[in-house]
Amino acid sequence: MLFHTQEFLIFFAALITTLALVRNDVARKVILTGASYFFYMWWKPLFVLPLLATTFIDYTVARMLEFEERLARRRALLAFSLVANLGLLAYFKYFNFFAENVVAIAHAIGFDFSPALAQLILPVGISFYTFHTMSYTIDVYRREIPVCRSALTFALFITFFPVLVAGPILRAKQFIPELQKRIRLTLTPEIVLLIMRGLAKKVLVADNIGKFVDGVFAAPQRWPSVIIWIATISFAVQIYCDFSGYSDIARGLARVFGLEIPLNFDRPYAARNPSEFWRRWHISLSTWLRDYLYIPLGGNRDGAARTYRNLMITMLLGGLWHGASWNYVLWGAMHGTMLAVHRAWSSRRSHHRLPTTDYRLPRAKHALSWLAMQYCVLLTWIAFRVTDTSKMLIAMRKFIVFDFNFAIFDLGLGALSFGFTLVVVAAFIIVHATSWRFGDLDQRIARLPLPAAAAVCFVCGALFVVFWPLTEKPFIYFQF
Repeated sequence: MLFHTQEFLIFFAALITTLALVRNDVARKVILTGASYFFYMWWKPLFVLPLLATTFIDYTVARMLEFEERLARRRALLAFSLVANLGLLAYFKYFNFFAENVVAIAHAIGFDFSPALAQLILPVGISFYTFHTMSYTIDVYRREIPVCRSALTFALFITFFPVLVAGPILRAKQFIPELQKRIRLTLTPEIVLLIMRGLAKKVLVADNIGKFVDGVFAAPQRWPSVIIWIATISFAVQIYCDFSGYSDIARGLARVFGLEIPLNFDRPYAARNPSEFWRRWHISLSTWLRDYLYIPLGGNRDGAARTYRNLMITMLLGGLWHGASWNYVLWGAMHGTMLAVHRAWSSRRSHHRLPTTDYRLPRAKHALSWLAMQYCVLLTWIAFRVTDTSKMLIAMRKFIVFDFNFAIFDLGLGALSFGFTLVVVAAFIIVHATSWRFGDLDQRIARLPLPAAAAVCFVCGALFVVFWPLTEKPFIYFQF
C-alpha cells in the first residue's frame, strides 16, 4: 500500500475516523497497532511472520535482560537477539547473493557446482525494522534505556506504519517515550503542507524524471557525456526527492497522531565535504551506523590506520545494507574512501593552518569544496544506480572523461521526456536553493494569510492533477 494511492487514502481516512470515535488511549493504541499490521500485510500477508518473530524475540530478550545481572548471561542474550535478527535479514536479503558468488567462484576454479537456489522474496522494510529492534536490545543491554514492559507499546514501536517500510530508522530512546504519551489526533496547516511537500517531491519530481533516468542508464553506451551528466544529476534529484519525500510524508502522518519522528534529511546537497554529507543524508542510518558499528569498532580512538579501517568497514556494510549487489558495496567503498581521505586531509591541515586576511579566500574555498563534493557524490550515484558492471563502467568513463559531443537533438531524447525532465530538475534546483536562505516552501506558505495560502494550495492541487503519473511507482527505498 503506497502513500500516493487511493487504497492508502481510504485506509487512512478509515483509521482516523475510527480513532476519532474512540476516546480510550489504550484502545487507540490497539487500533493503531492493528492498522499498522494490516498496512504491512497489504503487500503479502506472509511477510508478517518475520516481523512477528523479530518483535517477540527482542521483547522477550529485553525483559530477560532487565532481571539478569551476570555479564556472561547478558552477553549471551544480546548475542542471541543479534544472531536472530541478522540471521533473518541475511537469509531473506543476502542468502542468494552469497550463494551465487560461491557458485561463481567454484566455476572459476574448475568445480562443477550448480545447486538449485530458492527464489526468495524480500519482505518489505526488513532492513528498517531490523535496525529498529536491534537498537532497542543493544540500548537495553547497555542500560541506556529502561525496558519497555508494555508489549503493546513495543509492538507499536516496531510496526508504526508511517516508518515501517522505508524509515526513518527509529531509535527506541527516541520513539518509545513518544508512544507513552496519549494518542492525540491533530491536523494543522503545517502538517497538511508537510505531507503535500512529500507528495510533490515524490509524484511531481521523482516519478516524472524517472523515465529519462531509466532510459539513459539502461544503455549508457548510446549517449554522449553531456546526457550522462544530465541523467546523473537527474538521478541525484530523483533519489533525494523520492526518499526525502517519503520521510516528509511519514513525519506528517506521525504528527497527525501527535507523535514526532526525527528529521532524516537536511539539505544534503549543500554539503562541502563527506562528513557533512552524511550528517545531512539519511541521518537515521548514518547515526545508527556511527553509534552501533563505527564507535564499537573503535571509532577514531586507536590511531589513524584503525580509524580509516573502521570508516571503511562501516561504509562497506552501510552499502551492503542497501542491497545484495556488488554495486552497493562499491558505492559504500567510494564513500568510505571519501571519508578517509577527508579525515586525513583535515588532520594534515589542522597541523599546518595558516592565517588569512583576505575575506574572498574562504568564499572561494567553500565554493570549490562544494563543487568537488558534488562531483564526487554524483559519481557515487552512478555506482548506486547502475547495477550492471559493464554499463556502470561505461557511464563512469563518460562522466569522468567528457567527450564534448553536444549533438544531442537526433538521439530520440523526446521519447524519454528530456525537455520536461530539464524543466522539473531546474524547478527543483531553484526551489531547493532558495530554501537554504528563506526556509522550506511549505513553511513559507503556512505563514501566508489564509486567502494567499489557499490560492497556493489550489495551484499545487492543479499541478497534482496535471502531472500525476499514469502509473504508480513504488518508493525507491522499498527495495531495501
